[in-house]
Amino acid sequence: MPSKRKGPLAEVVPLRPLAKKTPAKRAAKPAPPVDPDAAARALLEMGRHLTDNAGPTEALRSQLHIVHALLKPKVCYVARYFPARDQLHVEHVRGRNDDRIIAASPGDGAVGRAFTQKTLVREPGTVAVPLEGAQGITGVLVVLGARRKASDTLMLSLAAQLSAAYEVARLRDDSARRNKDLQTAIAGLKSLEQNREELLGNVSHDLKNPLTTIKAYLAMLGREKLGALADSQRRAVQTCDRNADRLLRMVNDLVLMSRLSSGKMQLNQRPFGIKAVAEEVVRALGALAEHCKVRVVIPPCPEVFVRGDRERIAEAIHNLVENGIHHSEAENTVEVRVSSADGVAMLSVKDSGPGMSMDALEHVFDSYYRAQPGMPRPPGAGLGLPLVAKIIALHGGRVEASSILGEGSTFQFVLPMFAGAVSTPELSQAAPKAGGILLVEDDADCREVLQQVLEQEGYRVMATSGASEARTLLSHIRPAMVLLDLRLSEEDGRSVLRFIRGTESLADVVVYIISGASEVASLTSGEGLDRIDGFFEKPLQLPKLLDIVAAVVRPSMRGPAVP
Repeated sequence: MPSKRKGPLAEVVPLRPLAKKTPAKRAAKPAPPVDPDAAARALLEMGRHLTDNAGPTEALRSQLHIVHALLKPKVCYVARYFPARDQLHVEHVRGRNDDRIIAASPGDGAVGRAFTQKTLVREPGTVAVPLEGAQGITGVLVVLGARRKASDTLMLSLAAQLSAAYEVARLRDDSARRNKDLQTAIAGLKSLEQNREELLGNVSHDLKNPLTTIKAYLAMLGREKLGALADSQRRAVQTCDRNADRLLRMVNDLVLMSRLSSGKMQLNQRPFGIKAVAEEVVRALGALAEHCKVRVVIPPCPEVFVRGDRERIAEAIHNLVENGIHHSEAENTVEVRVSSADGVAMLSVKDSGPGMSMDALEHVFDSYYRAQPGMPRPPGAGLGLPLVAKIIALHGGRVEASSILGEGSTFQFVLPMFAGAVSTPELSQAAPKAGGILLVEDDADCREVLQQVLEQEGYRVMATSGASEARTLLSHIRPAMVLLDLRLSEEDGRSVLRFIRGTESLADVVVYIISGASEVASLTSGEGLDRIDGFFEKPLQLPKLLDIVAAVVRPSMRGPAVP
């Protein structure tokens, strides 16, 4: 604005600054309440997504998205409590950044108070709701600058849904992780079980090879095939033979207990008579009973038939009778009684020993339980009675024990009786054939003694140690019988069996397996290329072996003279 002149120079008048107009402050409008229908839809949606999240983080993200859409806040987030740090750390955020989104200590600010006081806390622009889980208050749901006002009930409901979704996702996450760990552990156990089975099979086979050699030479000595014996020498041979049988029983019991405990035992079931089996067992234990000066008797009774694995039941009866012999004094009697009643077959073994207390009876079928503390453990004790219980249970039966101190003990097992007719027709056996015997055995001592035993009986024997040599021999000869070890050092003996069955000119050759493997009895079910005519389990019972060989092969020469 120009100044007025009063003289030669104009007076300058300063301009006044214009007054600044300050707008009037608007009063903050209260946030409208949440529409009830919208709240109901939000809770329903949160419920629907309760179980479809991949993990806890995804659960928080999904649930916070619904809360944010319902309340229209500037930001909402979850603060999770970490006991190790004693702080509430921000775990997941939905919305814009805000300076108030920081870790909090219990008791400090709205977030800390909501956690400590376990109640909803409201401050201007802030709502903090505790999150309650299975372990108590685990965190806080925080809503900042909500554009929709929610009641305390709605906020608590939203927090409960969010907490539930988080807990479900966490539990499912833990379950998946534990299931994975469990699958890894199961795979490890299966591998361990397989290794254990292989180890037991190999140990059983390797232990039975030297036992076969020992038993065979002892049998030859006892029959005076290697020269006449003095009385003291004969007693020494009998003692060695008896202890070799003890060692064999211990090996068999360990392998059998392992297979029964692991559920790997396969039963070769067929009908048979219990009385006949009991008579065989009593004959087999005759030497032990004579040594202990104990009489074992089977009172006259009719035959009783059952269906099961004859070899396994024979082992159970053997253990019961052997236990009775060991617990009887000299000149005492062990009674083996076979009977039937109400459709069940029963076998009992009663001894005249010192008996057992009630406490001992409760544990008599426990492995390695010593019935009478302070008394020496009888030979073979430890696994015998527990094996009986497992074998009988595997056949659907039960075993019981009763005893009176000073009067002896009675063990009885009960099995379902076989109702069908059982006939034992004579097998149509072809006459023994001329020809030699091929012996395939990789243990040098075992091979040598078997060849010596067979040659002394007048048989022509060709012996080899490996599968490839056996196949080479079989390409040029046709033996009348093959005695084949399964576990050869370089190759499985089954390859020789399959070569024989797959060669037209050899397919009908009689093949008997000789093996110390514990699963040898299951081989009788083989067909086609795996078909066998029978088996001999190591250590070999020479009388049985020679009887079967004599039925198949005709001796071609006279045995060497006894020196």
